[in-house]
Amino acid sequence: MRLFLFIIVMSKVNLNDYVCAVPFTSLEIMEKQRHLCCSSWLLNPLPEKSSVKDAWFSKEANDVRDSMLDGTFKYCSKTQCPVLNQLVTKGPVGKIDPIYRKDLLPTDLLKKIELYKNDILYPTIVQFSFDRSCNLKCPSCRVSIITASSKKITEVELTIQEIENTFGKYIETLYITGSGDPFISVGFRNFMHNLDSKKWPKLKNIHLHTNATKWNEKWWKFIEPAHKYIRSCEISIDAATKDTYENKTRIGGNWEELMDNLKFISTLPKLKRIKTSFVVQQSNYTEMKDFYEMMIDIFKSKAEVFFGRINNWGTFTDEVFFTHKVWDEAHPEHQLFVDEVNKVIPAKQCWHNLQEFVKTAKSVI
Repeated sequence: MRLFLFIIVMSKVNLNDYVCAVPFTSLEIMEKQRHLCCSSWLLNPLPEKSSVKDAWFSKEANDVRDSMLDGTFKYCSKTQCPVLNQLVTKGPVGKIDPIYRKDLLPTDLLKKIELYKNDILYPTIVQFSFDRSCNLKCPSCRVSIITASSKKITEVELTIQEIENTFGKYIETLYITGSGDPFISVGFRNFMHNLDSKKWPKLKNIHLHTNATKWNEKWWKFIEPAHKYIRSCEISIDAATKDTYENKTRIGGNWEELMDNLKFISTLPKLKRIKTSFVVQQSNYTEMKDFYEMMIDIFKSKAEVFFGRINNWGTFTDEVFFTHKVWDEAHPEHQLFVDEVNKVIPAKQCWHNLQEFVKTAKSVI
């Protein structure tokens, strides 16, 4: 019944009335692939192993941009993207950043669309996701800890140089990373340690995506040249208890060290937005409410708590993945999962891609 209602709600939303700004502003560089958005939200990768410039100006990139302008959004996942998920399930809205009604487009986006039509559009947001080095082996992400070889470190440094030479003068925001950890990556760490603002004249913000296990005073001091730019971050945690964190979702992590680091991060004055993420799966969904309350308690008004359904990045067989995806109606714990969702969503300072499971529009927290 829920799926049927979801389809009806979707049919009431005319996406032709909306435009997403992301493909006109953003480029994510991974080890092999390039994307205009999160690879789990946007289903159309750009040419593999292409240069940064060729990826941005590729036919595939233009196809994605055209799908925004013609209203089809045909390359976007309407369940994984939390913005589209909210739009198609809650109905028409004026703006859910970064999606806008066409009759309410901000001036800056109108200019970018015009630049695109004249083939002179350049990215202002670039994501460094081309080093998978990480000290954890989270089952939802990988099967082993990844440490870059000296050859890989050189490749990372050359890619940073390519980005700097090609688009450095246009970039306003850098995201580091989405597939590894910025404090574990030697290349990314050294980039921040040696950051030369003259080569990035428009840079305003560096957004760190990290597990925070090494975000302590020592490594924070090491990247001091980047401090003035680091205004936001995302911290992947996926648990509200020591047992779940260390033994189920974040293998290799230490709960006590994490808590100490979170308290340290909460004291950094330039950080204005601290997003903490929780990949919802069978092993942790009962901790959603506790996680939300814990993050609000630590980060106060700076907190932004994200709940996202688990993806299969190739680490699971189909059979094993099914045991994890409690959001599937066929899962034996699905109704329990729905009950847990409704204990925390909707709530202030919270976003997610679980809208179709929310029964009430009133916050329970």
